[in-house]
This record gives sequence, structure tokens and C-alpha cells, in this order.
Amino acid sequence: MMELAICFVIAVIVLRGFVLEGYLISTGSMAPGLRGLHKQLHCPSCQYSFAFGVSFDESAGSSSDMDVRKQFATCPNCGQININAGSVPKAHGDQLLVQKGVFDFRNPRRWETIVFLNPASPGEAYVKRVVGLPGESVRVIDGDLFIDGVIARKDLQTQRDMRISVFDMEHMPLTEDWQFPWALQPGWNLTDGQLSFQPDDSAPGRQSDLVNPDGRSWLKFQWWRRASGIHVCEVPVPGDFEDDWQICLTNLNRSPVTWTTRLTYDRDRQVLRMKGVMPYEMQTAITSWPTSPEFRAAVYRLGALSHASPVTDRYGYNSLVSSPEYPVHDLMLESSVSWEDPPEVISFQIPMNNDIYRLDFNPAENVAKLVMDSTQQVIANRQLDAIRSAGSQRIQVELSNFDRRVIVAIDGEEVFERLDLPRNSAQAAAYAERFAESDSVPDVRTALQTSEVIRQQSRTGIGVKGAGVTVKSLRLYRDVHYTPGRRTNAVKTACVVERGNYFVQGDNSPVSSDSRNWPDPFVPHHLLIGKPFVVHLPSKPGKLTIGGVELPIRIPDLRRIRYIH
Repeated sequence: MMELAICFVIAVIVLRGFVLEGYLISTGSMAPGLRGLHKQLHCPSCQYSFAFGVSFDESAGSSSDMDVRKQFATCPNCGQININAGSVPKAHGDQLLVQKGVFDFRNPRRWETIVFLNPASPGEAYVKRVVGLPGESVRVIDGDLFIDGVIARKDLQTQRDMRISVFDMEHMPLTEDWQFPWALQPGWNLTDGQLSFQPDDSAPGRQSDLVNPDGRSWLKFQWWRRASGIHVCEVPVPGDFEDDWQICLTNLNRSPVTWTTRLTYDRDRQVLRMKGVMPYEMQTAITSWPTSPEFRAAVYRLGALSHASPVTDRYGYNSLVSSPEYPVHDLMLESSVSWEDPPEVISFQIPMNNDIYRLDFNPAENVAKLVMDSTQQVIANRQLDAIRSAGSQRIQVELSNFDRRVIVAIDGEEVFERLDLPRNSAQAAAYAERFAESDSVPDVRTALQTSEVIRQQSRTGIGVKGAGVTVKSLRLYRDVHYTPGRRTNAVKTACVVERGNYFVQGDNSPVSSDSRNWPDPFVPHHLLIGKPFVVHLPSKPGKLTIGGVELPIRIPDLRRIRYIH
């Protein structure tokens, strides 16, 4: 028995010293996938559970930039603001089990998560994602990564690993001040959190006048933002309303400072312009000041329109940190749809550049087609008997446009070859420059960008023709959007990775200290510790009551145990 115990101790020492070791994440540079020190919150409005970071890399700014006394979070699912996190106990960061020495036998791959010693402080271990390999030219443009001038693309498993939830239908608020972020065409109904479609056979011809010419009725994405935002919207106020505006301006200067900076009047173009969502209190106040009913009506229209927003790269995790927001183009639609009588077709579509790519599924024939909407060209066609039973009354679909790549998965399996659309760094830079703000007309350009991105994202949807269906689940995700950071490396110009080195970035790009910001951007190969492959031994705060006295304890959080791709 003594010999067995000694062998066990030796085995543990060997494994820990040479094969496996645990590393605790302290900051949130890889959140929300890998968390640092955080608080686990539940939105009181939609019951969505999310992490609220309380420890960040130095790139997030000094502690004076964070209001640690008033810890108020914003729900990343429904946008509920002012969720009080002050009394919620802190939870430890994720603890990673790291396979040491794996990179002594092979080089890390792009998009792989690694643990390494901080080149500037070798006593610290960091966890980031490898994006640039030795000898490659790396550049970040408009949120995407370009390698040797060509956009870098992810496979489906990497997309699943990096995707960030935008909206989950399983968590819908029951309050009147929230709007469902999907527009329902005739036949669609949302009742008690259940989304369904039933064709209106009682009114022949009426439905066909309101839906698309192909007979499908659509559920279209229409992001509705509850508060704040970077988007800009406009409404026309034709005529001379200078007196009304001067009254508003006088009163706005006595009101909260953000009101003054958010609302502007463009006399030359005769439009009222709003940046972000117009608070209800602001709308009520402004409409009580002017005397003209036309001006008041324009304010009401602007208030309603201001909630229409593009999806951006905001993180519920980062509520303590001030950082710019950027519109995100890369989305993934995931949905499970069921039926009793098979419809003629169920369609899922997502925009790409100036076109739409549509998955048409015929339940009766168990056939899927990938179609380019503008030309109705069938790009791919597949019989699905090898993937799903022909008699099944359910289909689960993932459809994404990450990195200008169309991926279609049905019941968890890719069904077509990936469709890659051309995208080089020159094209991306030209697009970004088109919307770059200038001193002369920044808001006009921002309004143009807002309307274009909203129009693109609203092409995401689900369409049905024929019999009724029930949408069992509906989720929308976005890709990681790489921000410019301090623009030190690989942003203004390309950065060539030196031999034997790597360019790394964090998934929580707005607050990640990584190769974009470091004076020396590279991580030498000899500083690599290993590959994390599982989140193990996570814990959450709990309480133990003994003799009427509550004691804080740590308890296992089994839900956070998972494999790292």
C-alpha cells in the first residue's frame, strides 16, 4: 500500500511538472468564452445569465476609468440597463488544464488558444488566441483579420468556439418597454414565448399581396435596442422650424449634457438627427417645448426610429469599462423548426456583401439547396437521407457569414462545401474609408453607415411556404470583431511576424492587451507553455449557514466544465 501511494505521488508530480498543469485566468481578455474574475448575473427582465467582468488587462485603462462603487450591468440579450451587480459576490476566473510541451513537437495553428509567458514580464502567464504565424503579414481592418492581404476564415468548429450571443428566444422579457427583435410577416405569431407560422387560408389573395412574390412569409431580423448606442438616425422636417429648434436648444442646454450632444438639427438638409436611442424622458420633454405640431411629430418619429440599431461589438462583460462600439457584419443564425404536415419549403437566409444566400429545405423530398437570391442560382444541392431521417418532423440549422464565408450546417453537420467570397485588404480598407468620420460631416456618414448596416442585417430571416411550422429555438450570434486598440501594430499598416514568433489577440478585443497594443508585438516560440484543453475545477460563490451565521464558501460550478477547441 505504501508503495502504491508513493507511485501515485510520483505520477502526480511528473504529470504536473512535465505534462499537465492548471492555470487560473484573472482578467477578461478572452471573455465571454474564457472568463477572468467576474460576477455571475441574471437579468431580472429576461432571466438571461451572463458574466460581468471585474478584472481587466491594463489595456482597458486605469482603475479610475471604472466606477467600482456603482457596478451596474447591461444585459447582452435584451438590453436591460442598470442591473445592480454591487451586492453579487465575485466568482473566480476559469481554471484551465494545460497540456504542457505540446508545442515542442508542433507549431500552434491559427485560431488556436495558447498559454504563454508574457514577453514583457516572463513571470506572468497569459492566455490568447494565435492569429498570425511566422513570416505572415497581419492586418486588422473593419473587425476582420487579413493574412498576406487576404481575409482569414474560420471553420465551423472555430466559429462555434468564438461566436458571441446576440439574442436567444428562450430568454424574452415580459415587459411592455421591450420589442421582439424580429419582424413578423402575415401568418407568423408570437404567443407566450412561442413562435409559429400558420398560413391564412381564410383570406385568399390577401396574404400574397403582403409577402414576397415567391409566396413565402418571412420572419426578418430587426434589432431593437433599449438604450444608448452609437448609431445615428434622421427624420425629415421640411420647412422652417428654426424657432422650434431654438426653443429646444435653450431647454436642452439646461438638461442632462448627453441630451444636448445627442440631438442636432441640420438646417441645410432639413432633418432632425439623433445619436443613439432617444430616452423616453427626453422625448417627453422635447415634445412639450415646441409649438409646431409638425416638429413634435418629427420628434415622435425620431424617438421610435432611434431604437432601430445595428448589431455592434458591445459586451455585457465589459460594463465597467468605457470603450467605443463598432457595427458587426458577421452573423450566425441558429434555429430549430418543427412541423406536423410538411411545408412546401422552409428557407433560412443571411446577407453577404450586396447579396443574400438562402438555404431552401424541402421536407417532403428531404432535399436542401443553397441559392443566391439575386439570380436564383442554385449553388449547391444535396439529398439529406444520410444526415437526417426522411420522416423526421424537425430540422436544426446553423447558417453563418463569418469572414465572408457561407457555412450551412443541418442537425450539426455541414452539408455543403464552404462558399468563400473574395475579400482582400484593399477592398476592406476602401469600405472602412467610405465610412470614416471627418471633421466636416461625421454624423451624416455615420447615419449612412447605420442605415446600410441595418438594411443588410435585416435580410437575415426564416421564410415558410405551404403548411404551418413551430420555431422551437431561435438564436442569433455574432463573430469576434477585432478593434483597432491603440493602433500600435497591424492596424494602420500590415505587420510581418518575425521568424519563430506569433501574433496573438484576445477574443474580448476592446479590453485585451495583446499584439495590437504591445511595443514588441510578438510572442517568441520559446515562451509558449502549452495548449489549454479543458476548463476544470471552476467554482462559484456560495453560502453555508452554521448556527445562524452565514459563511462564504466556494462550490463547484459544473456547468462551466467544458472542452476547449
